[in-house]
Amino acid sequence: MARLDKGLIDLSLAISSIEIALHDYVYSPQRGLEKLQSALLSLQKISKLSTLHAFYHQRLNSFLAAVDGLLISGSPYFSHYHSAFLSAADALSQVVIAAQFSDDLSRQPDRLLAIDRSCWAVVISIADEKDISLVYRNYEARLEATQSNSVSVDAYLEALAGAGRVSFQLDSVKDSVLSGRFLLISVQSLSWLKRRFPSLQWQVLSVNEKESLRVLCELSFLPLFQNVNMSRDSRYRLLALFEDRFKTLFYQDFGALFSSSLATVDKSGCLVPETHSFTAFEPDERLAYFPVRHGGSVYIGCRDLSEAALKMTYMRCLGRDYLSYFLYEIDTSFGRFVFDQAECVGRYDVSEGDFLTVGGCLWFHPEEDIRAEVFLNMPLISRLDSSFCPMSLGVTQVLVVKQGGEYFALPYFSIREVEAVCSAMSAPRSWIKNIWLSQTGASLLEPWLLSKNTLPEVHGWPEKNKSTYPSKNGYYFGKAYGRMFCIEASLIFALLPYKATSSVTYFEDDKPCLASFFTHDGRSFDRRVSAELLHDGASSVYENADSSVEKMSFSVILEWMGESIVFSFASCDWFASLPGVNHTWELSSSSAESVHGFEDKVSRFTSLQDVGLVINKKNYLSFIAGFCHLHH
Repeated sequence: MARLDKGLIDLSLAISSIEIALHDYVYSPQRGLEKLQSALLSLQKISKLSTLHAFYHQRLNSFLAAVDGLLISGSPYFSHYHSAFLSAADALSQVVIAAQFSDDLSRQPDRLLAIDRSCWAVVISIADEKDISLVYRNYEARLEATQSNSVSVDAYLEALAGAGRVSFQLDSVKDSVLSGRFLLISVQSLSWLKRRFPSLQWQVLSVNEKESLRVLCELSFLPLFQNVNMSRDSRYRLLALFEDRFKTLFYQDFGALFSSSLATVDKSGCLVPETHSFTAFEPDERLAYFPVRHGGSVYIGCRDLSEAALKMTYMRCLGRDYLSYFLYEIDTSFGRFVFDQAECVGRYDVSEGDFLTVGGCLWFHPEEDIRAEVFLNMPLISRLDSSFCPMSLGVTQVLVVKQGGEYFALPYFSIREVEAVCSAMSAPRSWIKNIWLSQTGASLLEPWLLSKNTLPEVHGWPEKNKSTYPSKNGYYFGKAYGRMFCIEASLIFALLPYKATSSVTYFEDDKPCLASFFTHDGRSFDRRVSAELLHDGASSVYENADSSVEKMSFSVILEWMGESIVFSFASCDWFASLPGVNHTWELSSSSAESVHGFEDKVSRFTSLQDVGLVINKKNYLSFIAGFCHLHH
């Protein structure tokens, strides 16, 4: 059945793909629905030029709409959905196969495609959103030490990410064996989860009736905040109402996370993202606790009061902060920087006699319990072309900021108030604390003032978010700096008109280093493939030099398993499949391979001519790891 009459080609492959997808739907609903969507699109492409009965195309379109709706709605699994999909797929297959043998289709379509058949009633009701019952629940699945030997935590995280929003809380480590809890927000039923993951001990913590509303609010706040077409008064009234309800429904006092009130809990009244699956705990009197916003997410920070080094640890990520805040933007000899007003102690007019010199450093004591180091050298230079030099001692104004329990006095020339929303980054970065977005979309930099030698350790795995975008199939072929990349379409987070990255200089071991970042849809991405990487340092690392290699037309963001990277493409095309092996080179990888081994493979690719590098889900994480090693 490899080649059929009437223009119906490769039906057997499409029908087989549908059967495989429906099998996968039972075990991994999201993956199964994504495969089913791709298979149905292939079937639609194969049969669109045929003379099939009109009912066939109507039912196939309804089937695709139903699958799209389920993907966007959390990929719920229900047995009656599965049965209906099996019958509907069988009906479509019989009709399209029969089309090769006879033109007399008057009876068979009426019988197999009749709207009163139960399978089509279910499919059409899903497509019309009349039968989707979405109840999000907060689940806890305990992983005991004896179970973690056979299946890794990362393997569980990857599998559970296909069922909803998942994170892992580490309870103990003994002899390199982990014990902890998976926390899952999902539309899947408890019975399905127990069948799919029988080794985990499952329980329902609560019904999360607000989850769909939370997603709506999160996706709406930034577009409303940056709306320049709405009248000023209407925008502020709507934004104020929106923010008030947002805080009431999805935020809580930082002090509510602790079972008792202690003097060592700082900023207990500060609003932080609410997390349903977090149980209040008894704080340790030897530790100081405080909220920290880093990379757009809020963490529970703590430090041991008995340690002189004051090393900070992140105990838990509470989630992303979507609200807008008022900041102080200060103008310094190193550029302009912002700080959350809630973390600013005050602005002070000073003279040289107000400073105390200790160990070669200047210190400022505005109040008895505040001892702030004076920063004469900022850790960031916000403009590459700015001339900079250490502040002279003729300082007349300082802003005192508290970060991670420490005070800093920052000299400035001028100050103004701005309102902004904090962009999200995939993980905390040592070179920046936060990148804020103004109402006009401009990026505002908040420096990381604490020591950058070691990032605070994060206990537990970061949250894994499954995509709510329709899945993509095929491959995108993009040309970057003379090299061709063949990228699996499902890895593409966004394909945009070209936008230059922003660059900033930071200091590491007293040496200036360059960091580039790209902002899109409320997020910041600081990894990008540059001409320097692909041409062994022959080109400048600066964006304007990259652009001089060839005119760029597209900015492409790749993301999977919480890891992202940005490409700049001169050209970009989509193809249903990869070309011949003579034109592509797949960068194979294995979990046991070292980063240096992967680096050798990337170096080999740069020596090949007219060959496209294939990036897919099998090698994507290794590519990111190898790229980061090369980049640094």
